[in-house]
Amino acid sequence: MKSKSLFSLMTLALALSSCTKEYVTNEYITNEYVTNEYVYNREYYSTVLSQQAEITERIRPAYLKAGDTVAICATSNYVTKEQIANGKSVLESWGLVVVEADNLYNQDGRYAGTVADRVEGLQKMIDNPNVKAIIAARGGYGCAQIMAMVDLKPMINNPKWVVGYSDVTVLLISLNNIGVETLHGPMAKDLSDKVSVENLKDALFGKLTEHSISTNDNCIKGKAEGRLVGGNLSMIYSLGGTLFDLNAKGAILFIEDTGESNYSLDRMLTNLKLSGKLDYVKGIVVGDFTNMNQGSDKSVEEIIKEKVGDLGIPVMYGLQAGHATRNLSLYMGRDVKLEVGDDKATLSFK
Repeated sequence: MKSKSLFSLMTLALALSSCTKEYVTNEYITNEYVTNEYVYNREYYSTVLSQQAEITERIRPAYLKAGDTVAICATSNYVTKEQIANGKSVLESWGLVVVEADNLYNQDGRYAGTVADRVEGLQKMIDNPNVKAIIAARGGYGCAQIMAMVDLKPMINNPKWVVGYSDVTVLLISLNNIGVETLHGPMAKDLSDKVSVENLKDALFGKLTEHSISTNDNCIKGKAEGRLVGGNLSMIYSLGGTLFDLNAKGAILFIEDTGESNYSLDRMLTNLKLSGKLDYVKGIVVGDFTNMNQGSDKSVEEIIKEKVGDLGIPVMYGLQAGHATRNLSLYMGRDVKLEVGDDKATLSFK
């Protein structure tokens, strides 16, 4: 991990000090906790977005150890106690103390409580210095609704692991954009596959070093180094042009998705290409694309190869990460080395 340069710290400090706080007044935001203390900090995120230079900041949370406290937070769809019980037991079996966000079992339609409930639930755990990691309860939809009202700045001086995937990609990218490392991996509702569970434990406790697969016809040989960024492709696509747009300059891009039509896949990758994002990436890691609807005469593999095959960069195709039973953990925002050879493709974490 690179040490923080004086210049980058000064730049970040200036950006933070120049922020003006604009309090949330939306009629559906009613919690006093939110309206009085948590702000829609447009100027701060606009500053981060406008820079959009290659991110050099590296802020790595401390690895976990037995006795540490971790929080389960619900930012998206609602969950039940029954759905979380196994995941909570798994975390406790690692010697961790598990606390729950106030809204964890709330329900407001499809969501884990109102927008204000979800903001408050997440923010309290971000602000709590005793919490060393935040594990998302599940995905679905809703994380984007709360992001502009969540204050991520405490994560710069008191970083903690945030773990999730799918809809939680929004939160992971937002943290990566300010230099904070995160974990793309299984959530509390998903902790059932033995390999995935052990892999997540290795990641949280600092033992994960690499992932390797056998090279296949969809891989493209080559070597590259850069920050690993990305996540769920639909979420990356939906963030385009927003305050939380993915910064992929000089990065290794990871993508995965589920339940999309093949023409939607084509549309999203075309967007990344036309927006210039793919021009700046140094390599691509393709995870699982599950339950895809053919919807066109081209397969998922053909569409991806068509969109990225002419970039002249290495492509690792088929990493077991995303919406499948096996969901390997990835350190997002971390410097990695991607090596795709004749027989093996390896993603190494630095």
